[in-house]
Amino acid sequence: MSDITFSGLATGMDTDSIVTQLMEIERIPIDRLEAKKTSEKERLDAFAQFETILDDLKESVGSMTLTSQVRTSEVKLSSEDAFSASASSAVSGSYDISVAQLSQVQKTISEGWSSQTDSLLGSGTFNVNGTDIIIDDTNNSLLGLASAINEISDTTGVKATIINDGSTGSPYHMVFTGVDSSSSFTLSSNLQDEDTNPIDFATTQAQTAQQAVVFIDGIKVVSDSNTIDKAINGITLNLNEVSKTSYAGTAEDGVDPWEWADPPVYISNQMRVEPDTDALKEKLTTFITTYNKAMNWINSGYDEFGGASTTTGEDGEEEELLGSVLRGDASINRVKRGLQSLLTNVVDTNGGFSILSQIGITTQMDGTLRQDNVKMDAALADNYDDVANLLSGKDDVDGVMKKFNYYLLDITSTSSGLYANKKHSYDQTIERLDDNISQMEPRMAKKELLLRAQFSAMEQLVSGLNSQGDFLTQQMDMLSNMVSGK
Repeated sequence: MSDITFSGLATGMDTDSIVTQLMEIERIPIDRLEAKKTSEKERLDAFAQFETILDDLKESVGSMTLTSQVRTSEVKLSSEDAFSASASSAVSGSYDISVAQLSQVQKTISEGWSSQTDSLLGSGTFNVNGTDIIIDDTNNSLLGLASAINEISDTTGVKATIINDGSTGSPYHMVFTGVDSSSSFTLSSNLQDEDTNPIDFATTQAQTAQQAVVFIDGIKVVSDSNTIDKAINGITLNLNEVSKTSYAGTAEDGVDPWEWADPPVYISNQMRVEPDTDALKEKLTTFITTYNKAMNWINSGYDEFGGASTTTGEDGEEEELLGSVLRGDASINRVKRGLQSLLTNVVDTNGGFSILSQIGITTQMDGTLRQDNVKMDAALADNYDDVANLLSGKDDVDGVMKKFNYYLLDITSTSSGLYANKKHSYDQTIERLDDNISQMEPRMAKKELLLRAQFSAMEQLVSGLNSQGDFLTQQMDMLSNMVSGK
């Protein structure tokens, strides 16, 4: 049970309040350490916010580091009936393309069976493309045969599925499918029931195997797939249907139409491949936006220079910028100088552009960037290749964005970057401050106990003196009364 104390009963002083105020004075060193911890946490939070902004800048820069990222192309087709197309880093050009034949795999379908689980196939062998499958009690149903065929599909090049056509009587059909369009297969069976009567496994070839045939500027191109991505570098063609003809030609039995002596005339579609200037401009605009966010964050520490203290976050809410917490910080200033120096870095690719200002990206008084759309649009339209070389580089020469990327990868490194180093220093500082505080707290507790003991002793002394004074006053009153005869 804790002691009960009554403050100032003897002296009339509020000793609890006096002790509390004295202890506040005694705790000033600890309060300073706690304030230091708070300050260090605010600084670390500011570095973390700046790191996030630099990560966004790094992402925008990273989208223009490689030539394939900068030299994006767009495809324009006169018609998308026969095929569609997409481009990636393709060389500009124009092509006349027609589709003479679509790719397809061989499909062979069995006649209907009454059940897919009953043992209807008896025993014997079932040959798939030269490979025998032994049929017995373990696999003589349609499901059993399909499973056995699929187990050896890597060898035979044939897979099997079962389709229920919904009819009554014999709705189950086995569908045999080749693995690619360049190969065909054969099926045969030697099945008999328990009475040695032959079991007929009749099939019909529903679709023959054939490769896709496309003519590109008169050159015949064949493919095992209706997706052709190796005919034109950087272009993927997705075939939809055979092109219409303006002349039917004269048919010849057993001969592909394009091989006829009098072949048909396929109507070709024109495909134009052009630089995707809009996509590259969008990337440049994103770079300028994220760069300006970094500069605005640094400027937020300087109200007298017009720096804003808040910004609009991705959710549309106002977000406080913590640049003022690191106002004048040497490491932040180094980052600022590093970024600004990259803007004026000369890239010598023997092209029309060597610095960003030549394509409409210039620096303003507050360090942010200005985008001149007229100048940028002209550069992209008239000198697309030179813009691409400026950004991503050429041969052994690094482009501006690649240099930015190297720098940002270094200062945002999770092991040795700006924030990583500050976090390591913060952890060490907090550990040291906590150790100091933990050593000082017991002394504060002892000091408070001592003060309370001293004030308690003073109260007891005053109380004793008060009692003696009351006694002496009483005795003097008695003597006075005796003398006066009272």
